[in-house]
Amino acid sequence: MKKYQKILFDQAFIEWRLFHTEEQDSYWAHFREEHPESREALDKAIRQFNAVKFNNFELAESEQEKLYQRIWADIHRSRMRRRRVMYWSAAASIALLVVSSFFFILQPRNRTQQDTLNIDAIIGQAMPSNDIRLITGEKMMDLKQNAQITLKERSISVVEEADVSEIPISENMMNKLMVPAGKRSTLQLADGTKIWLNSGTELVFPSEFEGNTREISMKGEIYIEVTKGQKPFYVNTSQFKVRVHGTTFNISAYDDNEENTVVLVEGAVEVVIAGQEPAMLASNEKATVSTDMILKTTVNVNEYTSWKDGVLMFNQTPISEVLKKIGRYYNVNFEDHSGNELSTKTCTGKLFLSEDFDEIMISLSVLSATQYHKDDSMIYLKKE
Repeated sequence: MKKYQKILFDQAFIEWRLFHTEEQDSYWAHFREEHPESREALDKAIRQFNAVKFNNFELAESEQEKLYQRIWADIHRSRMRRRRVMYWSAAASIALLVVSSFFFILQPRNRTQQDTLNIDAIIGQAMPSNDIRLITGEKMMDLKQNAQITLKERSISVVEEADVSEIPISENMMNKLMVPAGKRSTLQLADGTKIWLNSGTELVFPSEFEGNTREISMKGEIYIEVTKGQKPFYVNTSQFKVRVHGTTFNISAYDDNEENTVVLVEGAVEVVIAGQEPAMLASNEKATVSTDMILKTTVNVNEYTSWKDGVLMFNQTPISEVLKKIGRYYNVNFEDHSGNELSTKTCTGKLFLSEDFDEIMISLSVLSATQYHKDDSMIYLKKE
């Protein structure tokens, strides 16, 4: 291992670059004076760290716990000092990757046909920045972020922060819940099935399930825990149908996705598209659905379901896809002026989402070695 790499992976060096306490600054200034032969290596390690181009490495469990506790203490202190909150939160977003035993990795991809896709993949589609909207019969209700909606007998209960309201409904009524970009919501159906709705999602559901089946329709992304029952449960999208056998799974079926996915956490589901053999999924399997085929693979389900807990997980994910998900989550567009370099980069790690969008962008700027400029809902990226 080269000298600068030894410094780069040194735990004291990592903590210094993340937190910059006076004690750490003094130590490394002294190190620079006492070891002139290592100054060049130290400077190179700092440049590498700032670019966040790391190989995987693992901290001892005791050090992970120590760093984890320190990160959250720093976050708490930073929120008490608004002038420093952006720096600390950005550092914490990166540092939490260390706790998970890996950094974001920005690495060149092999040039393939997929890499020649238009960089427009980065540019998301912003929806009107309005509230969550619940439509039931002739009634329309605007709701706040993370509104919790529960279907009861002849009514819909809505919990918004400390406010609770009841909306009378009649039998045989279809309802629609629309969650715009930048918002999220949860819904409990009449049979107890619970659904998390991600940004940019629409869900159509009945006031109660009648007939021989339980069916809902959606576009966007949902995480769903289906209650077992005598009637089979179906989720309909514009391209495919999912038959559920009492289970927990995630569906991503946005209109602007080239490929849609069904990821099974537990239980069993059957994915059906016209003219194809149905695909039965087992736990930890993903079905990638295109217009004419279903491809099954084994995956880490957390990468597809963590959004409901305010975390995005990536595994060698193109930066363009990362930006697309962040754009949808915060209702912004990205325009790339970095010379298309982001289309050749991938990243692996966790991004803990914040209510303050600027905190996320500071982290992403460090991770992708770019600068950003915000103009309303448009984010412009350029090389540093």
